[in-house]
Amino acid sequence: MLAPEIEEELREVEIVASRRIRSMRFGESRSPLKGTGYDLEAHSKYTIGEDLRRVDWNVSARMQDLYIKRQFEEKEVTVFLAVDVSRSMNFSTAHYSKRLRVLQVAATLGFSAVSDNCNFGFMAFSDQIEAFERPRMGRAHVWGAIEQLYNLQPKSRGTDWGKALVFLRSRLRRMAMIFLLSDFIADPELDSLTDMPDLKVLARKHDVVPIIFGDQLENNLPSGHGLLRFRSPESGQEMVLNLSSAKRRHYAALVEERRSELRDLFYPLGMECLFLEVREPFLDPLMLLFERRRKV
Repeated sequence: MLAPEIEEELREVEIVASRRIRSMRFGESRSPLKGTGYDLEAHSKYTIGEDLRRVDWNVSARMQDLYIKRQFEEKEVTVFLAVDVSRSMNFSTAHYSKRLRVLQVAATLGFSAVSDNCNFGFMAFSDQIEAFERPRMGRAHVWGAIEQLYNLQPKSRGTDWGKALVFLRSRLRRMAMIFLLSDFIADPELDSLTDMPDLKVLARKHDVVPIIFGDQLENNLPSGHGLLRFRSPESGQEMVLNLSSAKRRHYAALVEERRSELRDLFYPLGMECLFLEVREPFLDPLMLLFERRRKV
Protein backbone atom coordinates (compact mmCIF):
# COMPACT_ATOMS: atom_id res chain seq x y z
CA MET A 1 0.00 0.00 0.00
CA LEU A 2 1.07 3.55 -0.71
CA ALA A 3 1.27 5.99 2.19
CA PRO A 4 -1.82 8.27 2.05
CA GLU A 5 0.23 11.45 1.56
CA ILE A 6 2.25 9.83 -1.24
CA GLU A 7 -0.91 8.57 -2.95
CA GLU A 8 -2.46 12.03 -2.78
CA GLU A 9 0.63 13.60 -4.36
CA LEU A 10 0.71 10.99 -7.11
CA ARG A 11 -2.97 11.54 -7.95
CA GLU A 12 -2.13 15.21 -8.50
CA VAL A 13 0.81 14.14 -10.66
CA GLU A 14 -1.54 11.91 -12.69
CA ILE A 15 -3.92 14.80 -13.40
CA VAL A 16 -1.20 17.29 -14.33
CA ALA A 17 0.83 14.83 -16.42
CA SER A 18 -2.25 13.63 -18.31
CA ARG A 19 -3.21 17.18 -19.23
CA ARG A 20 0.24 18.43 -20.20
CA ILE A 21 1.33 15.41 -22.26
CA ARG A 22 -1.54 15.77 -24.75
CA SER A 23 0.45 18.20 -26.89
CA MET A 24 3.77 16.36 -26.42
CA ARG A 25 3.25 12.81 -27.64
CA PHE A 26 5.70 10.04 -26.83
CA GLY A 27 5.02 8.73 -30.32
CA GLU A 28 6.39 11.94 -31.77
CA SER A 29 9.74 11.67 -30.01
CA ARG A 30 12.92 11.37 -32.02
CA SER A 31 13.93 7.79 -32.77
CA PRO A 32 17.49 6.48 -33.22
CA LEU A 33 16.23 3.98 -35.80
CA LYS A 34 15.30 6.22 -38.71
CA GLY A 35 16.89 5.42 -42.05
CA THR A 36 18.21 7.84 -44.65
CA GLY A 37 15.63 8.20 -47.38
CA TYR A 38 13.73 5.04 -46.41
CA ASP A 39 10.93 4.46 -43.93
CA LEU A 40 12.99 1.93 -41.96
CA GLU A 41 11.13 2.56 -38.69
CA ALA A 42 8.28 0.57 -40.36
CA HIS A 43 10.62 -2.33 -41.22
CA SER A 44 12.96 -4.73 -39.49
CA LYS A 45 15.65 -7.08 -40.77
CA TYR A 46 14.47 -10.53 -41.76
CA THR A 47 15.43 -13.38 -39.45
CA ILE A 48 15.21 -17.08 -40.31
CA GLY A 49 11.76 -18.49 -39.64
CA GLU A 50 9.76 -15.32 -40.31
CA ASP A 51 7.04 -15.21 -42.96
CA LEU A 52 8.64 -14.48 -46.36
CA ARG A 53 5.34 -12.99 -47.53
CA ARG A 54 6.09 -9.98 -45.32
CA VAL A 55 9.39 -9.19 -47.10
CA ASP A 56 9.42 -5.71 -48.68
CA TRP A 57 11.38 -6.48 -51.86
CA ASN A 58 11.76 -2.82 -52.88
CA VAL A 59 13.43 -1.81 -49.61
CA SER A 60 15.42 -5.07 -49.54
CA ALA A 61 16.83 -4.40 -53.03
CA ARG A 62 17.92 -0.88 -52.07
CA MET A 63 19.45 -1.89 -48.74
CA GLN A 64 21.07 -5.09 -50.08
CA ASP A 65 19.53 -7.07 -47.23
CA LEU A 66 16.15 -8.62 -46.48
CA TYR A 67 13.69 -6.35 -44.65
CA ILE A 68 10.17 -7.26 -43.59
CA LYS A 69 7.23 -4.99 -42.93
CA ARG A 70 6.36 -4.72 -39.28
CA GLN A 71 2.87 -5.54 -38.13
CA PHE A 72 0.86 -2.69 -36.66
CA GLU A 73 1.27 -3.84 -33.08
CA GLU A 74 5.07 -3.82 -33.46
CA LYS A 75 4.95 -0.05 -34.02
CA GLU A 76 3.31 0.66 -30.68
CA VAL A 77 5.48 2.81 -28.48
CA THR A 78 6.81 1.27 -25.27
CA VAL A 79 7.95 3.43 -22.38
CA PHE A 80 10.25 1.50 -20.06
CA LEU A 81 11.99 2.58 -16.86
CA ALA A 82 15.27 1.23 -15.49
CA VAL A 83 15.11 2.30 -11.82
CA ASP A 84 18.16 2.33 -9.55
CA VAL A 85 17.10 1.20 -6.05
CA SER A 86 20.59 0.92 -4.57
CA ARG A 87 21.33 2.27 -1.07
CA SER A 88 22.64 5.63 -2.35
CA MET A 89 19.15 6.44 -3.69
CA ASN A 90 17.84 6.67 -0.12
CA PHE A 91 20.10 9.63 0.68
CA SER A 92 18.66 13.13 1.04
CA THR A 93 19.04 16.36 2.95
CA ALA A 94 15.73 17.59 1.48
CA HIS A 95 12.08 16.68 2.11
CA TYR A 96 12.30 13.94 -0.53
CA SER A 97 14.94 11.26 -0.85
CA LYS A 98 16.24 10.53 -4.31
CA ARG A 99 14.19 7.34 -4.29
CA LEU A 100 10.93 9.16 -3.51
CA ARG A 101 11.65 11.74 -6.19
CA VAL A 102 12.29 8.88 -8.60
CA LEU A 103 8.86 7.50 -7.67
CA GLN A 104 7.25 10.82 -8.62
CA VAL A 105 9.15 10.99 -11.90
CA ALA A 106 8.27 7.36 -12.63
CA ALA A 107 4.60 8.13 -12.00
CA THR A 108 4.78 11.14 -14.32
CA LEU A 109 6.29 9.02 -17.09
CA GLY A 110 3.80 6.22 -16.50
CA PHE A 111 0.70 8.43 -16.55
CA SER A 112 2.06 10.29 -19.58
CA ALA A 113 2.48 6.94 -21.35
CA VAL A 114 -1.10 5.95 -20.51
CA SER A 115 -2.39 9.28 -21.84
CA ASP A 116 -0.61 8.60 -25.14
CA ASN A 117 -1.78 4.95 -25.38
CA CYS A 118 1.75 3.61 -24.86
CA ASN A 119 2.86 0.41 -23.17
CA PHE A 120 4.55 0.98 -19.80
CA GLY A 121 6.93 -1.25 -17.87
CA PHE A 122 9.91 -1.10 -15.53
CA MET A 123 12.79 -2.94 -13.97
CA ALA A 124 14.36 -2.12 -10.60
CA PHE A 125 17.98 -2.98 -9.98
CA SER A 126 20.78 -2.68 -7.44
CA ASP A 127 23.74 -4.99 -8.03
CA GLN A 128 21.10 -7.50 -9.07
CA ILE A 129 17.69 -7.36 -10.71
CA GLU A 130 15.25 -6.58 -7.90
CA ALA A 131 11.94 -6.40 -9.83
CA PHE A 132 10.58 -6.51 -13.36
CA GLU A 133 7.19 -5.59 -14.80
CA ARG A 134 6.68 -6.27 -18.49
CA PRO A 135 5.29 -3.43 -20.62
CA ARG A 136 1.51 -3.22 -20.73
CA MET A 137 -1.15 -0.57 -21.20
CA GLY A 138 -3.63 0.79 -18.71
CA ARG A 139 -3.97 3.17 -15.81
CA ALA A 140 -4.40 0.34 -13.29
CA HIS A 141 -1.16 -1.21 -14.52
CA VAL A 142 0.72 2.06 -13.91
CA TRP A 143 -0.69 2.37 -10.38
CA GLY A 144 0.27 -1.24 -9.68
CA ALA A 145 3.82 -0.65 -10.94
CA ILE A 146 4.23 2.50 -8.83
CA GLU A 147 2.94 0.71 -5.72
CA GLN A 148 5.36 -2.15 -6.39
CA LEU A 149 8.26 0.30 -6.66
CA TYR A 150 7.22 2.08 -3.46
CA ASN A 151 7.01 -1.14 -1.42
CA LEU A 152 10.13 -2.74 -2.86
CA GLN A 153 12.72 -3.80 -0.28
CA PRO A 154 16.00 -4.26 -2.21
CA LYS A 155 18.02 -7.34 -1.32
CA SER A 156 21.33 -5.62 -2.13
CA ARG A 157 22.72 -2.14 -1.60
CA GLY A 158 25.23 -1.78 -4.44
CA THR A 159 24.86 -0.73 -8.09
CA ASP A 160 25.82 -2.88 -11.06
CA TRP A 161 25.02 -1.28 -14.41
CA GLY A 162 26.48 -4.25 -16.26
CA LYS A 163 23.78 -6.64 -15.03
CA ALA A 164 21.07 -4.03 -15.61
CA LEU A 165 22.08 -3.40 -19.23
CA VAL A 166 22.35 -7.10 -20.07
CA PHE A 167 18.87 -7.63 -18.61
CA LEU A 168 17.44 -4.73 -20.64
CA ARG A 169 18.91 -6.09 -23.86
CA SER A 170 17.48 -9.55 -23.21
CA ARG A 171 13.96 -8.37 -22.34
CA LEU A 172 13.35 -5.47 -24.72
CA ARG A 173 13.38 -6.90 -28.23
CA ARG A 174 11.39 -4.11 -29.90
CA MET A 175 12.34 -0.46 -29.96
CA ALA A 176 11.39 1.36 -26.74
CA MET A 177 11.88 4.67 -25.00
CA ILE A 178 14.04 3.71 -22.01
CA PHE A 179 14.45 6.12 -19.10
CA LEU A 180 17.45 5.42 -16.85
CA LEU A 181 16.49 6.78 -13.40
CA SER A 182 19.56 6.87 -11.16
CA ASP A 183 22.12 9.00 -9.36
CA PHE A 184 24.76 7.10 -11.40
CA ILE A 185 26.82 6.56 -8.26
CA ALA A 186 28.48 3.15 -8.25
CA ASP A 187 31.40 1.29 -6.71
CA PRO A 188 34.55 2.65 -8.41
CA GLU A 189 36.02 -0.85 -8.34
CA LEU A 190 33.33 -2.07 -10.78
CA ASP A 191 33.45 -1.41 -14.51
CA SER A 192 32.26 2.08 -15.36
CA LEU A 193 29.52 2.78 -17.89
CA THR A 194 32.20 4.05 -20.27
CA ASP A 195 33.62 0.52 -20.54
CA MET A 196 30.29 -1.23 -21.14
CA PRO A 197 29.59 -2.11 -24.79
CA ASP A 198 26.00 -3.02 -23.87
CA LEU A 199 25.23 0.67 -23.39
CA LYS A 200 26.23 1.43 -26.98
CA VAL A 201 24.23 -1.53 -28.29
CA LEU A 202 21.19 -0.41 -26.30
CA ALA A 203 21.52 3.14 -27.66
CA ARG A 204 21.59 1.90 -31.26
CA LYS A 205 18.31 0.01 -30.93
CA HIS A 206 16.36 2.10 -28.41
CA ASP A 207 15.70 5.71 -27.51
CA VAL A 208 17.52 6.04 -24.18
CA VAL A 209 17.10 8.99 -21.81
CA PRO A 210 19.25 9.14 -18.63
CA ILE A 211 17.75 11.17 -15.75
CA ILE A 212 20.36 11.88 -13.09
CA PHE A 213 19.19 12.58 -9.54
CA GLY A 214 21.29 14.49 -7.04
CA ASP A 215 21.12 16.04 -3.60
CA GLN A 216 22.33 19.52 -2.63
CA LEU A 217 24.93 18.13 -0.21
CA GLU A 218 26.31 15.89 -2.97
CA ASN A 219 26.70 18.91 -5.25
CA ASN A 220 27.86 21.54 -2.72
CA LEU A 221 29.74 21.21 0.55
CA PRO A 222 28.19 23.12 3.49
CA SER A 223 29.59 26.46 4.54
CA GLY A 224 31.63 26.90 7.72
CA HIS A 225 34.70 25.14 9.10
CA GLY A 226 35.38 21.86 10.85
CA LEU A 227 35.46 18.19 10.02
CA LEU A 228 32.87 16.47 7.85
CA ARG A 229 32.63 12.67 7.84
CA PHE A 230 31.37 10.91 4.69
CA ARG A 231 30.28 7.29 4.49
CA SER A 232 29.39 5.53 1.25
CA PRO A 233 25.90 3.98 1.62
CA GLU A 234 26.86 1.25 -0.84
CA SER A 235 30.42 0.25 0.05
CA GLY A 236 30.46 1.50 3.67
CA GLN A 237 33.83 3.18 3.17
CA GLU A 238 34.43 6.38 5.15
CA MET A 239 36.46 9.55 4.69
CA VAL A 240 36.91 12.69 6.79
CA LEU A 241 37.15 16.08 5.11
CA ASN A 242 38.47 19.26 6.70
CA LEU A 243 36.15 22.01 5.45
CA SER A 244 37.68 25.15 4.00
CA SER A 245 37.06 27.54 1.11
CA ALA A 246 39.75 25.81 -0.94
CA LYS A 247 38.20 22.39 -0.28
CA ARG A 248 34.76 23.68 -1.32
CA ARG A 249 36.14 25.07 -4.59
CA HIS A 250 37.97 21.82 -5.29
CA TYR A 251 34.83 19.79 -4.51
CA ALA A 252 32.69 22.01 -6.78
CA ALA A 253 35.20 21.46 -9.58
CA LEU A 254 35.01 17.68 -9.10
CA VAL A 255 31.19 17.79 -9.22
CA GLU A 256 31.24 19.76 -12.45
CA GLU A 257 33.86 17.40 -13.88
CA ARG A 258 31.60 14.43 -13.10
CA ARG A 259 28.67 16.14 -14.82
CA SER A 260 30.79 16.82 -17.87
CA GLU A 261 31.96 13.21 -17.97
CA LEU A 262 28.35 11.98 -17.91
CA ARG A 263 27.36 14.39 -20.69
CA ASP A 264 30.41 13.34 -22.72
CA LEU A 265 29.43 9.70 -22.24
CA PHE A 266 25.79 10.08 -23.25
CA TYR A 267 25.93 12.73 -25.97
CA PRO A 268 27.93 10.76 -28.59
CA LEU A 269 25.42 7.90 -28.13
CA GLY A 270 22.52 10.21 -29.01
CA MET A 271 21.27 10.40 -25.42
CA GLU A 272 20.07 13.68 -23.96
CA CYS A 273 20.49 13.51 -20.20
CA LEU A 274 18.59 15.50 -17.58
CA PHE A 275 20.00 16.48 -14.16
CA LEU A 276 17.41 16.79 -11.37
CA GLU A 277 18.13 17.94 -7.82
CA VAL A 278 15.65 16.43 -5.38
CA ARG A 279 14.81 19.70 -3.60
CA GLU A 280 13.83 21.41 -6.85
CA PRO A 281 10.56 21.01 -8.86
CA PHE A 282 10.73 18.21 -11.41
CA LEU A 283 7.61 18.47 -13.59
CA ASP A 284 8.58 21.51 -15.67
CA PRO A 285 12.08 20.17 -16.49
CA LEU A 286 10.52 16.86 -17.56
CA MET A 287 7.97 18.53 -19.83
CA LEU A 288 10.68 20.77 -21.33
CA LEU A 289 12.66 17.60 -22.08
CA PHE A 290 9.65 16.12 -23.91
CA GLU A 291 9.20 19.36 -25.85
CA ARG A 292 12.86 19.46 -26.96
CA ARG A 293 12.65 15.87 -28.14
CA ARG A 294 9.62 16.28 -30.37
CA LYS A 295 10.08 15.57 -34.05
CA VAL A 296 10.63 18.64 -36.16
